[in-house]
This record gives sequence, C-alpha cells and structure tokens, in this order.
Amino acid sequence: MKAEKHFLDTSVLIPLLTGTGVYKRYLKSQLADAPLYVSNYVLMEFRRTRLASLIEFYFVLDLPTLRTIGEALRFWSNQFKSSRHVAVEGFVATLLDGHKLDRSLSQDKRRALRVLADYIRRLERKAAGEFRNVGADSTRCGRAAVPLEMTFPEARESLKSFQESFDDLEACRSRCRIGQFVLERSRAEVQGYAEEGEKLPTNADTRGFKEIAQNLAEILLKGPQACSCSCCARIGDAVIALDAPREMRLEHTDNSFNYLCPPIGQPHQQHPSETAVVRGQSGP
Repeated sequence: MKAEKHFLDTSVLIPLLTGTGVYKRYLKSQLADAPLYVSNYVLMEFRRTRLASLIEFYFVLDLPTLRTIGEALRFWSNQFKSSRHVAVEGFVATLLDGHKLDRSLSQDKRRALRVLADYIRRLERKAAGEFRNVGADSTRCGRAAVPLEMTFPEARESLKSFQESFDDLEACRSRCRIGQFVLERSRAEVQGYAEEGEKLPTNADTRGFKEIAQNLAEILLKGPQACSCSCCARIGDAVIALDAPREMRLEHTDNSFNYLCPPIGQPHQQHPSETAVVRGQSGP
C-alpha cells in the first residue's frame, strides 16, 4: 500500500519546526514517517505568525537606545501584549539563553543580533526545504511570493527588505486572487460555511469556525473589496481547507477544521495541542 500523504496546516507545521521535543515526537509518531506536504499559502501563514514576529523583535533589539538584551525584552513585553508576541518573547529568551548570552551586558547585544538573524535564516530554510510543496496556491497570495533571501553580514538589510515588502499589504493584495478564489471558484462551499455558522450554537468548540463563517458571510455581502490581507488572515483556515489536496489528509490542531473539512470531503485529522501532550493529557 502507498504511504498516506499528509498536508500540514500551520498549527502542525510550526510545532514540527519549533515545538518541544516531546510534542515533535508525538507528531512524528502520528505521521508515521510518511511524506509531509505544505503549500505556498501555508508557508506564508508560517511567516506571518512566526517569522514576522521574530523579525520585529530583531529590529527592537537593534534599537541603539536599548543597550542590552534585557532592556529589549522588557521593552517588547511592555509594548506588545498579544499572545503571539508573548510566545515569541519567551521563545527568543530561551534561544538567547541557550547561547549563554548575558542579558545585562551591552557587548552581548551585537552577538545576540547575529544569533537571531542566523536562526531566522535557518528556520526559513527548514520550512521551505524539509517539507514537500504541493506547488499549488489558488489564491496566488502576494505575500507568499515575497522572498526572504538573507545574506551575511548584511542580514539587517535583508530582513528590512523582506519586512517592508511583506508588510506592504496594498501591493501584496493587488497581486493576489483571493477575491476570485472565495467569490467564484469556492462560492458554493463558502455559502455553505456561512449558513452553517449561523445555525451552530456558540461554544468553545464552534467559536473559531463561527468567526470564520461570519467573515466569509461579510465577503459574500460586500464583494471583492472586503477581501483584504487582514480579512484573509481571519479566514485562513477556510482557505487552507478549501485549497488542500483532496487525496491528502489535512493535519491540524484547530477545532475549526472539524467543521470546514467534512462538507467538502477533505480527509483530516485533529491532533491534541502541545500543552495537552506535554502535560500528559493526550498522546503517547
């Protein structure tokens, strides 16, 4: 029998790259050494949710007014309160501590910048090189097409160029086809999601799907002008499910896929969260 092919949502891709050892072992045991696939859109989501924050911190650390690593971490903590930024703060702190960098010594700050830039480069290469790309992205995502090509010792210029292009949402949106994807190619499926979202009760299990369905309903009502990059981020799970190869099993942790996949005949598997596995509440 041919090995089952696995298509990774970002919620599984990220921990495979940056998760704890116990969670990586759990995921790999479930994926059974079979081929693992991603798309350009999934890689874009990885950059948006993880690499972009690491790059943001790099430029905070690079501020001349912040003399030490410790000052940069405190400033970041005070300025950025979202869960995504809090997670990056802890991750960066662990990374820098692993290189035995003193948070209170100004001379260690320059080395910390090199360590962080090198890690960003390795993480980008690993994401693009360790998984097979299905070679399809029906949205033609403009942000996914922005290259992150790092050269040393000019890492700062490389990161700044990527950040400026990746964050130029107007230019990126002008190149993509998310409007056609949602309103033309997938209109019937999107209409079904919107209607199902209206029917479902709101609880912890359905909340994520209902929020996606509400955003899709708004797009159906307002048309292409509602398809901004910000809106696309809010319906990302639906985009991934709709564009996933039907011959592959979509691997995810988010509850939303339990409502997104069955109506379109997309095979899928929900995995427990990293927290649940680490605490021994699920998995081997």
